[in-house]
Amino acid sequence: MFHRLLYPATVQGKVLHFALVAYLSISIIGCTATQPTVKPPTAIARAMETRTFQKDMKTILKAAINALQDMDYTINVLNSDVGLITASRTTEQQKSELASDEEEKGLSNFEKACIAVGVVFIVAMIYSMIFDDDGATGGGGRSGGGNSKDGPTGPRIYRYKVTVNLNDMDTENINVRVSASGEIEQDGKILSTGGVHEPEFFQQFFANINKALFLENQGQ
Repeated sequence: MFHRLLYPATVQGKVLHFALVAYLSISIIGCTATQPTVKPPTAIARAMETRTFQKDMKTILKAAINALQDMDYTINVLNSDVGLITASRTTEQQKSELASDEEEKGLSNFEKACIAVGVVFIVAMIYSMIFDDDGATGGGGRSGGGNSKDGPTGPRIYRYKVTVNLNDMDTENINVRVSASGEIEQDGKILSTGGVHEPEFFQQFFANINKALFLENQGQ
């Protein structure tokens, strides 16, 4: 009985069996997969991106530079007159998720992808089982020469750009706002672009500023 449930003999049984397997697989993926990063509302984004420090502009500017360098960023633009820093980093390791700057409506891209994968998987498995006997004979002609690939072959390159704006609220309070974006490239093609909205990135940046200020106070 158990063997017949796992390996149904009729076409209808095979269709139902693999439809059930596909449904369960997609359900598990939907429950366990990590949801993609999305752009938060403006108020939340500004709260993550902004901090106020009770120091003068020169001290905070220096601390922000040190914070970026501690995160392996290269300073590209430094304008102390307007309080602007831009920095960039290129790596083969993903450091932050990229999120679309468009607000999502209806189903998320993740949910749409799950539905699409489920439909394709079900159709493919049904087709495979129904016509499996026809393709089982005659065989070996497909196995040779399968080394050529049309897909990408090079490593993925992650490029991140950070912009830091410093505004003096008064003589002893500096408002610091940081924003970040990135792109993913492979074989000379841009795969995706988007903003960085992970709280961990901003927490690390401002923690590095506090560290730099502490070391400054210690004379290091």
